[in-house]
Amino acid sequence: MSSRYVRTPAGQAEIQARTRQLSRPVRNLLLVINDSRTIEDWLVQVHGVTPDDVAMLRSEGLIAEAAGGGKAGKPTDLRETAATRAAAATPVPAPAPAPESADWGRTQQVIRGAGYNALYDALTSVGKAKLGLVRGYRFVLEVEKCSGPDELRALALKFAEQLRAEHGMAAVGELTYAIGAVKA
Repeated sequence: MSSRYVRTPAGQAEIQARTRQLSRPVRNLLLVINDSRTIEDWLVQVHGVTPDDVAMLRSEGLIAEAAGGGKAGKPTDLRETAATRAAAATPVPAPAPAPESADWGRTQQVIRGAGYNALYDALTSVGKAKLGLVRGYRFVLEVEKCSGPDELRALALKFAEQLRAEHGMAAVGELTYAIGAVKA
């Protein structure tokens, strides 16, 4: 198994988009793999990966055997090696804006249109659930300090940004749903 592998364009896209549920060691292998070393060397260098992980990356089309038999520096066919390297180095266009941006716009709209009671109830319940005991308690204190709906809306937008960064749009969706579920 002294083959050498390179990332395919699909592998490069996976690094950027993170669409598959790869374990950390497998993702690390995908990040560093190139034809400068044999696969055995990479298996030693990247802790936690196995030959089965390499087979999975190959079957998913994320890596491919380097052209020319894989001896770095001594390719059997320069055109194949150059083409493989060019394909691996070709930048993959950024994915089109996902529906996430539409969801984010909807969240901002819901927060700006919500009343004091809806914001108060949603922020305290979602804050406690998502931030944990100590951070949740501190957040509820921040909610209590707000003197009116405008301050509460500003805090809600800030909290939504924090949720988005820490937990993703699914958590923001929970906040949006909680705000909409309470009648102002």
